[in-house]
Amino acid sequence: MMSGKEYLEKVRRERSILERIMSYIPGYRGYKEKELRRESDRLVRMEVVNRLKDAKTAFRRKFANPALVQKLSSEDVFRFDAFTARIDRVTQRIDRAVAGYAGMFDAVKVREDKLDAVLEYDVSLIEKAEAIKTGVEKVNELEPGKDEWRAAMDDLISKVEELDKLVDKRAEILRGLG
Repeated sequence: MMSGKEYLEKVRRERSILERIMSYIPGYRGYKEKELRRESDRLVRMEVVNRLKDAKTAFRRKFANPALVQKLSSEDVFRFDAFTARIDRVTQRIDRAVAGYAGMFDAVKVREDKLDAVLEYDVSLIEKAEAIKTGVEKVNELEPGKDEWRAAMDDLISKVEELDKLVDKRAEILRGLG
C-alpha cells in the first residue's frame, strides 16, 4: 500500500520532460505543485470509489437470486438495505468531493506538513475501502440469515460508517489548512 507521499512522488515522476523544464520557470513551479496535489487527490479518490464500487457489485451479485432474498427476515433485509444505502452514500460523497483542494491554494498559504497529513489521511481512506471489500468477501462466504452472517453484516456496516467519518475528518482537515 502506497503512502500519501508515495502517491505524490509517483505523480511527480510521471511528469513529461516539458513539465520538468517548466517547473524551473519562476511562478510555474508553485502552480504545477498545486496541480500535482490536485491530481494526486483525484487519483486517491478514484481508487477509493473504485474499491467501494467493486465491493458493492460483489455484494449485490451474491443477492441477485430473488429466492435468496425472500428467505431473509425483515431484520436481515434491513441489514442488506442499510449496507447498500450507506455504501452508496459514502461512495457519492467521495466521488463528488471538490477535486484536489481546488481554491485552497489561491487564498491560503498552505503548510507542506499539513498537506502531507491530508495525503496520509487519504491513504487511510483507501485502506478502509479495501477493508470493506474484504468484509464483503467474508459476508459472501457465509449463509445469509445465520448469526455469523448477521455479525459479519453488522461489522461491514460499521466499516462503512467508519469510512464516512474519515471523509468528514478529511474535510475538517482541509478546512483547517493554513
